[in-house]
Parts: sequence; C-alpha cells; structure tokens
Amino acid sequence: MERFNELARFMGHVSNLKKTERTGWVRRGIQNPESVADHSFRTALMAMVLSNKSDVNQNTVIKMALIHDLAESLVGDLTPFDTITPKEKSHLEEEAFKKLCSDIDNGDELLGLFREYEEGITPEARFTKRLDKLEMMFQAHEYNQDQPNVDLRSFWTHIQTFDFGDLQETYNALEADHNKPHS
Repeated sequence: MERFNELARFMGHVSNLKKTERTGWVRRGIQNPESVADHSFRTALMAMVLSNKSDVNQNTVIKMALIHDLAESLVGDLTPFDTITPKEKSHLEEEAFKKLCSDIDNGDELLGLFREYEEGITPEARFTKRLDKLEMMFQAHEYNQDQPNVDLRSFWTHIQTFDFGDLQETYNALEADHNKPHS
C-alpha cells in the first residue's frame, strides 16, 4: 500500500503539469495556451522521430524529453524573463526534482537524467535541449497561424542565436515556412 501511495503522490505532481500553462504563451495573450505536459509530450514524440538520424541514444533522449520539465510541477514554468537568475532557477528545480523522485523506485534514474539534461554535456542532453527549443518554435508557428493578432516576434528574434546543431535544417525549414506569406 505504501508503494501505491508513493506512486499516487508522484502522479499527482505529474498531473500538475497538465494544468500548468506555459508562461511565455500566457504572457503574450495566447488563447488556450498549451500546458507544460503538452509541451513535454510533443518534445518526446519529436525525440522518437528525430533521434534516429542523430548519433544519440534514442531511449535516453525520449526519457529526458519526458522528464525535462517535471520540476515545474512544483516550481512553476519559470522563463528567462522572470526575476530569477539561471543559477537560482537551476537550484529550485534541482531541489524540486529531488523531492519528486525521493519516493519512487527509479527516482535516482530520473534525477540522473534531469542532471544530465541540465548540465548539457552529453550528446543526448544537447539534442534534447535542441528539441525543447524546436518544439517551442513549432508551437509559436502554430499560434502565429491560429492567432495572428498575437505578437510572437520576440520568440523568433530571441531564438536566432540558438545553436540547433544537427536540427538546424529542420529549424530553417520551419522558419522559412513561418516567413512565407500565408493566405
């Protein structure tokens, strides 16, 4: 019974991600913005589809994509525009992740994946970070089409300096589609 209670607590936190709207979209006035869970799910699907052409461990990338924003179930969706330093954000998320994973059987694995993602040293972590940004830009593109009255130019401007690595061609095609006139 205790094992069930631990799982139920963990799933309750995971459920919070389904209710947590992505802050950047909310601040821009997007109607019915995606949740953190929506974002993580699509990032994981992108990991499954795009990792087979990269020199990364697909299983690790999919897992990392699924859990990369799990700490937001406790700390919320913090953005670079919040009044918190990257170091503070990292510390808050690390502590949240420790709490989330303390009671589940493979919590050490999840915590290890989160740390690997945050450190960004491995090819899998760098690839997943690129997927995280690429998914965001797919979402921005879709919002631009569905809600053209909302100004999302800052997303496109801000991402210009991001290194998409082996996903650059995919990003370039997305940006080209975004920039072409739509009727």
